[in-house]
Amino acid sequence: MNIANKLTLARIIMIPFFIIFAIPTPEWLSEPVFSFHNIYGTLIALIIFVIASLTDLLDGYYARKLKLVTNLGKFIDPIADKILITSALIIMVQRTDIAAYTVVIIITRDLIVDGLRLVVSQKGQVIAANIYGKIKTNLQIISICIYLVDFYIDLWYIPQIIYAIALIATVYSGIIYIKASLKFLSD
Repeated sequence: MNIANKLTLARIIMIPFFIIFAIPTPEWLSEPVFSFHNIYGTLIALIIFVIASLTDLLDGYYARKLKLVTNLGKFIDPIADKILITSALIIMVQRTDIAAYTVVIIITRDLIVDGLRLVVSQKGQVIAANIYGKIKTNLQIISICIYLVDFYIDLWYIPQIIYAIALIATVYSGIIYIKASLKFLSD
């Protein structure tokens, strides 16, 4: 297993720890744990999320620079990204930071794009990742980080504005992928 795939695997391993600290503090926890989780849980979740997000940048960098692109990496990297971001978004809904329907839009877009990629790949074609998909992912990551920071520091409406832009970018990038795949689906 090369360094790029190890970084992706590390990201996957970090996800449950992110979830544990990001969820709202459960009331059934005993007092010392309850207080620690209530005060520091979101901060720890933010640190884990930032580190996990940075592994996404690093694994791509190493895979391209050192020519370590593998089928395993092509398979697990996008899955790791989707699990990390979707987990964070679902937790943001649980924390009442964002509306559930927006997460449904994001998940629906991802399922449609992944389904189209699968169908197109069975025809021997590839819909390459484009800049809009990368912008979408980065805006989602930034938005989640800002919401986690907002737990400690009131950032006014900045989290909502960034998230709205991320949602627009998500829908737009989905439309771009759908348009790119239409020429392969006409058969």
